[in-house]
Amino acid sequence: MQGIITKGVGGQYEVKVTSDSPVIDERVTCGARGIMRNRKITPAIGDTVDIACSGDPDVPYVIEKIHPRKNILIRPPVANLSTLVLAFACTKPEPDLKLLDKMLIITAKMGIKPVIVFTKGDLDKDMCSGLCRIYSEAGFDVHSSASDNMISEDELRRSLLPGIIGFAGPSGVGKSTAVNSILEGEVMLTGQISERLGRGKHTTRHVQLFDFGDDYIVDTPGFTSLSLYELGVEYTDVILGYPEISRLSDGCRFDDCRHIGETDCAVRGNIDSGRYDRYKEFYTELYNLRNTYVGRLRK
Repeated sequence: MQGIITKGVGGQYEVKVTSDSPVIDERVTCGARGIMRNRKITPAIGDTVDIACSGDPDVPYVIEKIHPRKNILIRPPVANLSTLVLAFACTKPEPDLKLLDKMLIITAKMGIKPVIVFTKGDLDKDMCSGLCRIYSEAGFDVHSSASDNMISEDELRRSLLPGIIGFAGPSGVGKSTAVNSILEGEVMLTGQISERLGRGKHTTRHVQLFDFGDDYIVDTPGFTSLSLYELGVEYTDVILGYPEISRLSDGCRFDDCRHIGETDCAVRGNIDSGRYDRYKEFYTELYNLRNTYVGRLRK
């Protein structure tokens, strides 16, 4: 039988069976074959898998095969995402645009469509409208929501690709609240902002797929940091998260312009200054790290 992993806790996995079988559309408990553990192959939420009866009444099924993945987020491990909704608050906590831009680079590299939602727009309307303008002009699908006016399923669906839709972003920005609103139920725990730290309290304890019509929604634990280098992003990948730079690059004097200070660069001064500064920072950092790594290999 074939199915999709919807939940994993303590080495056991919940699999929704999708193939024709006596247990079609039922969720069953599975373990993983010992050979997978020996080869250090770990199933991930969102994996398409083949399962078979195990003969164990406590864990009645076993995962025999993991189908090739379209992509996988390492933190947390979620496979085969079609869309990633990036939720960032306009204020309380202050938006970490450096983190947002990193996520846009990663989604582009992995072939995942990003959709940006700026939450808590009622707390700072000017900030919210400014952020929406910057990122929509850059070329992204952007939405906003307020405490008394959450983004609706119909509004969000117009931006989503079919499949597994993930929600990601820092803690305390309203991801779980948005998921609950869309799924029309208290599915995920919600928390408040820590007054001492000025950032969100971690409330999502595990990763789980929830039915969303014929698709799935997954809310991920909040995070506050991300290393592009550790995720295997090269300096040449940075431009993937900046479609506005790609559009302008044809006007540069040099075909190999890096857009970090070259003569007659068509990008400088023609995009949002904050986005441009972050592009240069990421590019330069990864370029230097790459050269350092290559230099060590040559010694």
